Amino acid sequence: MNYANVDMEHDTLNTKEIIDHIFKDPSTVYELTEFENLGKPVHEIVSIYPKTTSTGRDAGKVKYFLKSFIPFSSGNEEVQVFVEGGKSAPEEIIRQLWVYKLINQYGYKKDEIDLEASVQFGVEVGTKAADIIVYTDNAKDTPKIIVECKKPKRKDGIEQLKSYMNAKGAPVAVWSNGSDSIILYRPYPKNFDDTLFDIPKRGQEPKDVLEAKKTLLQLKRDFNFKKIIQDLEELVLADSGKDEFNEIFKLIFAKIWDEKEALENRRDKTVEFSKALDPDITFDRINGLFKKACEEWPGIFKENEDIELAKRHLQVCVGPIEGVRLMGSNLRIMDDAFEYLLPTEAKKKKGQFFTPRHVVEMCVRMLNPTQKEYVMDPSCGSGGFLLHAMEWCYPADDNDKRELRKHKYAAKYL
Repeated sequence: MNYANVDMEHDTLNTKEIIDHIFKDPSTVYELTEFENLGKPVHEIVSIYPKTTSTGRDAGKVKYFLKSFIPFSSGNEEVQVFVEGGKSAPEEIIRQLWVYKLINQYGYKKDEIDLEASVQFGVEVGTKAADIIVYTDNAKDTPKIIVECKKPKRKDGIEQLKSYMNAKGAPVAVWSNGSDSIILYRPYPKNFDDTLFDIPKRGQEPKDVLEAKKTLLQLKRDFNFKKIIQDLEELVLADSGKDEFNEIFKLIFAKIWDEKEALENRRDKTVEFSKALDPDITFDRINGLFKKACEEWPGIFKENEDIELAKRHLQVCVGPIEGVRLMGSNLRIMDDAFEYLLPTEAKKKKGQFFTPRHVVEMCVRMLNPTQKEYVMDPSCGSGGFLLHAMEWCYPADDNDKRELRKHKYAAKYL
């Protein structure tokens, strides 16, 4: 097809306008939080430009192309992302942002990365192509990381990613839709799927990620906890044979206690809620934190209760959770996750009904509680009224101070 460059005096859109149009379209969601820490806004990272076609059914229409940071396996150096009156390809923008991130944040070189590399399944060749493959070096003999990119709101693709890992022998793989991501890890020579909270940089191995110490400041504040739980369900929880809600709540309980300890009692603010290479060590570490949390906050779980997830299942669950910060997170994050964990019928059987959050906020504003007043909710469920009352009384901007004050307030007045 013949293309011509567009006279820029014509009414065309620049890169920022195209990105805003694609991701703010009602059919998508403008969530590119995966790329917020790259040092510059998305529209300054990628380059999108218009062209017109002179032949075919799209003759005269303006099409917008995205310049690729590295050539595709086909040799192409650009990809169409939008056409006037037609479809857009947000996943292509997400792919290029991941390439930029791999190069600039993780240190990989352009000649160590392939785009649209064929994946062979048995005797079939070229029927599938991985979005991004990162290799250990520029010889491209040994795949290290596979990245599969989806458009916003897409939730599928984890099984596809696993099949790519099997076919290529890559130890690490990433599924991302621009806002949510899951990092899979296959610890050789074991054949079960594990998880990581981050991918290894150039020159690193997965064990380096697992052994790295983390502080409160390194934990993500913006995350989708409901999506994390859904991913863990698909990976292990659905087949664990245990009460999902109870076991996830134990992990939340242990993690909140660990974050509180890091904030109040550890000079370097390091957190201990993390996985090790050995699932036995991971279990002892996380179960130990859970025990300490139960000692400080008794009466929530049975005496001498332990985490009941199998060690290999716990190993998978810790990865996505260890990289997020629960203390100080948006209340809706936990509300949504809690309500998701209890299916509708289970809620009815247990007599648990959930008040919409905007109604909770309205009630708290009407009550206007002060810092010296007691707030009681005998049927608190997920604690929505209590948590929002606490937020109302302490609307501080400093997250660390707010956590300390909320803890002291909650212990006495809620």
